Amino acid sequence: MMHRNIFFKSIALLLLLMMLAGCGQEQTPQPKQLMLCSSMSKKITELFAENYSKATGVKVKISYLPAGTQKERLDYLRQNKFDVWLGGTSEEYFLADEQKILQPYIVKEAYKVPAELRNRTGQWTSLYLSYIAFLSNKNNLHAYGLYAPESMEELLAPQLKDEIVLADFNLGGASYGMITSLWQLRGKNEALAYAGRFNAQEPEYTSGFGEAVDKVYIGKKTVAVVPLDYALRLERQHSHLFATVVKDANRNMLTCAAIMRNAEHVEEARAFLDYLMSDEGMELLPANGYHYIWHVKKYPYNDGRRELLGNISVPVDDLGWTAGSKSEIIRAWLNAKKQ
Repeated sequence: MMHRNIFFKSIALLLLLMMLAGCGQEQTPQPKQLMLCSSMSKKITELFAENYSKATGVKVKISYLPAGTQKERLDYLRQNKFDVWLGGTSEEYFLADEQKILQPYIVKEAYKVPAELRNRTGQWTSLYLSYIAFLSNKNNLHAYGLYAPESMEELLAPQLKDEIVLADFNLGGASYGMITSLWQLRGKNEALAYAGRFNAQEPEYTSGFGEAVDKVYIGKKTVAVVPLDYALRLERQHSHLFATVVKDANRNMLTCAAIMRNAEHVEEARAFLDYLMSDEGMELLPANGYHYIWHVKKYPYNDGRRELLGNISVPVDDLGWTAGSKSEIIRAWLNAKKQ
């Protein structure tokens, strides 16, 4: 019995010594991380992630929001654990907020953004601004004896029947912005009257604006409706393509970011949004060749943007209507008949 007691006491002493030794060792801190889901391009997303990681030491794990319907995309965000969602349109963020997928955070420099370009309650953060453009094939235009269109009315030229291509309205972006802008600027009756004439042009709808651009690039179509930054970049790269700003029904096309309601690394998520709105974050894209994706913080002071755009008609969006009534708006537009 005495030998067994000595044995147990020895084991207890050994365990105590091991615990004391462990307490004396410095614990290696776990590296901070951020779970990012992006709707932006791979190059831009990786640029942000790498630059932010170098500046802060936070490891950014990137996932990309898969293609699909609006419901499928929001379901994906809801069902997976992400800290930040980067990219996507203001309509998508409005609906995500309605469905309680986001949590509010007002970034440190939000006050520098014009009121019409930000969400005042911080449910999401506006970052970048683009506009609607027409990208035209100059060879086709020359063959038809046309100048590059700059207005919705010019899309109705007889020569452009079956020559217009744009992304499916359900995908949002430039194509959906085109119809909501016209509707808000001219009213429902005039917008649907135009829709009837536009539908008679037999435009082609694609699964994305990249596919629409490809058709114009090879000359199968003459005009595509695309974001302005993308159109200008392609114009610089290909001499037979020409970008024009839509004058009579344009739109403030916002790219946003938000913290997810189920975020596990909230502190890092807030710091990342602050970084995106900082001067360093603001200058990152222009410094890497993305000159026509304008940061919303720089909006009031960007003379180059004003010089490029000139006078354009842009409504102040009613997101409750453009997002909440999207299916009804699209249905009414597509069903409109030429009067």
